[in-house]
Amino acid sequence: MIANFFKKSKPAGIILIIGLLFIYYFFATFYVSANNLSINLFGNILILFVLGVIWVLVFNFIVSKNKLTLDNLYGLLLGVIFLGTFYESMFSSKLLLTNILLLLAFRKIYSLSSNLNTKMKLFDVAFWIGIASLIYFWSFLFFILIYVGIILYKKVSIRNLIIPIVGFITPIFLYFTYCFYLNKLPLFYQKFDINFSLDFNYYSLTKYLLPLILISLMIIWSIIRVTPSIVLVSNKLKQKWILLLNHLVVAIIVVGLSEIKNGSELLFLIFPAAIIIANFIPKLKSSLFKNVIIYLFLALSISVYFL
Repeated sequence: MIANFFKKSKPAGIILIIGLLFIYYFFATFYVSANNLSINLFGNILILFVLGVIWVLVFNFIVSKNKLTLDNLYGLLLGVIFLGTFYESMFSSKLLLTNILLLLAFRKIYSLSSNLNTKMKLFDVAFWIGIASLIYFWSFLFFILIYVGIILYKKVSIRNLIIPIVGFITPIFLYFTYCFYLNKLPLFYQKFDINFSLDFNYYSLTKYLLPLILISLMIIWSIIRVTPSIVLVSNKLKQKWILLLNHLVVAIIVVGLSEIKNGSELLFLIFPAAIIIANFIPKLKSSLFKNVIIYLFLALSISVYFL
């Protein structure tokens, strides 16, 4: 059964998940661009697929390195399934690249639990978020997570509070210098045009409404089921869980403010949503129920092409 296969983190499982990602790209390409197939299109899709694979590998590295779930691949599997469900996100190079950069930042945030190289980590995480913000403006909101992490992991000091600001400003200053040198300052100012949309009518479409309802219900159920047991366990695990919940809240705000409302913006939600649900699945005693949940998400990721 599928739940048993992915209950342990192993290379074969990661390869199968990447294979699943390829299948999603294959079918989504023909679904979205059936009338415009060309060599150039397949070249672009190949680049997007490579970005998707990088996203998967960084995702898995963060989860395993920081022990955000037990030793399983449920989080990675759900992440790819959600990516396939909101297939528009697979075709947005801008958002894929932004999320890869943000994942590199999240890697440093979640590793603040360690006492090693704290100041370097704080600079790095802010630096990556700064670059991501130059690509997609609302990414800057994830800067909030740095200070949540500093407070949770008791790293509060004057230096630690200032270093993230320096790290965030550094790539922005470098980009400003580049634009100034080439006399292209309007290009720099354009990066800070504040555009947002609060029009959520697009989510009323069945192909978005059903997955969002199911994922939301599973997240709520997971939080209710998992939180009490984590609060009673080790302090580090509790801190990571609280950070993850804050991560989810910031991601929801980013999606809500996004000027893009075509499904691709939901990519920002995938990491925290997948990890939260992945912490719930091992809590289930029934293997049948575990399989039902995973198969349900898989079926939903296929059904969106027919809704």
